[in-house]
Amino acid sequence: MINEMIAECSDYDFKEILEVKRPQSWLKTVSAFANGTGGTLFFGVDDTGAVVGLDDIKSHIGKITDMIQAKIEPNPVFHIIPCKENNLTFLKVDILSGQFTPYYYYSDGNRIAYYRLGDESIQAPSYILNELILRGSGQTYDSVLTQELSSDYSFSYLKSKYLNTVNLRFNSEDFVSFGLSDGKNLSRAGLLLADTNRVRQSRIFCTRWNGVDKLSEETVINDAEISGCLLIQLDRAIDFFKANTNIKWHKERGETVYNPDYDEGAVKEALVNAIIHRDYNVLGAEVVLNIYDDRLEITSPGGMCSGKEIPSVVDKVMESKRRNPIIADLFHRLHLMNRRGSGLANITNRTNKLFDDGNNHVFYRSDNEFFVVKIENANYSVNVETINDRNETLNRNEAAVLKLIKKNSFITQNEMANALSLSRSTVIRITNKLTRNGIIQRVGANKNGYWKVIRMYL
Repeated sequence: MINEMIAECSDYDFKEILEVKRPQSWLKTVSAFANGTGGTLFFGVDDTGAVVGLDDIKSHIGKITDMIQAKIEPNPVFHIIPCKENNLTFLKVDILSGQFTPYYYYSDGNRIAYYRLGDESIQAPSYILNELILRGSGQTYDSVLTQELSSDYSFSYLKSKYLNTVNLRFNSEDFVSFGLSDGKNLSRAGLLLADTNRVRQSRIFCTRWNGVDKLSEETVINDAEISGCLLIQLDRAIDFFKANTNIKWHKERGETVYNPDYDEGAVKEALVNAIIHRDYNVLGAEVVLNIYDDRLEITSPGGMCSGKEIPSVVDKVMESKRRNPIIADLFHRLHLMNRRGSGLANITNRTNKLFDDGNNHVFYRSDNEFFVVKIENANYSVNVETINDRNETLNRNEAAVLKLIKKNSFITQNEMANALSLSRSTVIRITNKLTRNGIIQRVGANKNGYWKVIRMYL
């Protein structure tokens, strides 16, 4: 069992010994697992995953049980299982995902809720704590009633959209039945769908960059800050997308064949996903649409509602859990989304159909703080240059890394990863390949050295 685990991760944590005098060192992970998707603590296993064993297993089980019950409020559901490997006994402590969040670590009169970020247990910031409180009380962000009176707001855009789509008038009873109001006060969903949306963090920032990165403000071609009713935001973000991407065409057997940079339906689905599933508890963060020469990226505050990390590639229906079900339900009524959890798969499959090359061209990334979708441009191509009588090509990521190095020879691999929205391991693999092929060279030490371009590509 332990041999199959390479290192600590979001789902499990290794502890060589049971810290009795410093219980926060492991109880914070109990809190984080209970507040998230659950997880497992291993006692008697070192940081490398090697079993070192524990003495007096019965005593350890009693101490773990007593300390969790005394220090974690409310008490989470957990199971302690003695295990043996290579004649060494260790403990497996399974912490189940809790229903009554937040689960606090309690000590010296202080209560702290933790959440899992990668392989660490971190104190929950206010926006995550707020979401945990809502989850524990059986509420969602969009269902909470505000002090704002329905009579003080107009809903012209929503009513017009509803009439044009459903062919029915949106009346006062609908506000109550759809969860936008209790008849007097607006819910947060109602506030977000009003013509004058006063939720400051409910905005979309759009930027068209000149190139494949955003290292300089001089590379901005066009930008827009969109606010107002969520439906207005969606429509204007799509308008920005259309105005800042291209549709190429050519004649084929007398017919005009159109080749857009992106499948519009896939991009619309990605924007809808960002708007309805974002975490509106997060202040100072908005939905962001960045369009580059080779790709577009849509980033929304808040990770997966389930708390799990999303696979990089999604091409089939996934289990769907909605962070803002009232908003999602209204978008469904307006035929802007479905309820089957197929949205991400649709984005992937529609985009890949546009390329029609058998490869994947949509990538997802998430943690507890952000959700990112990257869609590649179907019309973007990398130049080919003849070197030493050989035709050599770079793929889009290799060309992007080489371009950054040309621009700044002292750039770090972390900076390249951030600029291109790639993982550091991907950047390392690319720079190693470029080095092996004699295109670049690393001069000096890793810390104070620089990159040297040996052979130039167009």
